[in-house]
Amino acid sequence: MGFIPMYGVAIRDAIASNDLANMEAVAEQAKQAVKEQGDLSAALLELLDAIDTLKKK
Repeated sequence: MGFIPMYGVAIRDAIASNDLANMEAVAEQAKQAVKEQGDLSAALLELLDAIDTLKKK
């Protein structure tokens, strides 16, 4: 299995596959992505705030 971008669909597809090896592989990739990306949700909120600030100028 190659690299799979981690997002909800990839994780849900792994769950739906009901394939333990696939699920474990995707889980490991997701853990690594979370470790590397940190809190992506917080970063996105900061980006959206910065965009709003620029639009108001």
